[in-house]
Amino acid sequence: MNAADKLALSHVELLTLRAAQHGWRATPLRRRLAVMRTLRREIASAATDLAATVPSNLPGALHRSLAETLIAEVLPLAEACRFLEKEAPRLLATIRESTRARPLWLTRVTVETRRLPLGIVLIIAPANYPLLLPGVQVLQALAAGNAVLWKPAPGTSAPAHALRAMLVSSGLDPDLLRILPETPNAAQNAIKAGVDKVFLTGSATTGTAVLGQLAQTITPAVME
Repeated sequence: MNAADKLALSHVELLTLRAAQHGWRATPLRRRLAVMRTLRREIASAATDLAATVPSNLPGALHRSLAETLIAEVLPLAEACRFLEKEAPRLLATIRESTRARPLWLTRVTVETRRLPLGIVLIIAPANYPLLLPGVQVLQALAAGNAVLWKPAPGTSAPAHALRAMLVSSGLDPDLLRILPETPNAAQNAIKAGVDKVFLTGSATTGTAVLGQLAQTITPAVME
């Protein structure tokens, strides 16, 4: 398969993601959060197995024991599910803005802030917290009604696939979350094919390169 074929395949995958996302965004929030609630229980029942998927000997990774991974990545991820279960209804609710402190000619104008899904979110993950950092971003994006592409750091696909399998067994449509190959080209091709927002946790060099590509389509991004 040549580079053009890979890009065409990415377009097909994104079309499938977009079709799934249109249905997901119309799903009531309580049903989306039910997936998070079930996932939290899945994580609790298989915490050690999930922690074991996180590599501890990669360059740039933090060398942790299994117990340290449980504390640093798995338990906080379960807590992120609990946070969304409790707080997402408030955070995603439509807000009627106050009419106080407005100019006279705007006193009868009503303004609402609505939290609408973006569409497809690309998450470019780091090696040091390969489960927790992208995992929380994945959960937040899904809870808000988006579909997700997850590009793991080199050598960290195992926890990504493990969490995806847990989400699917918790009721998530498999087409809403795709795990990309670990290579930088995978993220570049996804951006070329068209995503709606990018989250990157990584080096300044990587961030500069990604921002340069995103500038061509004015695609918003969050960089850490």
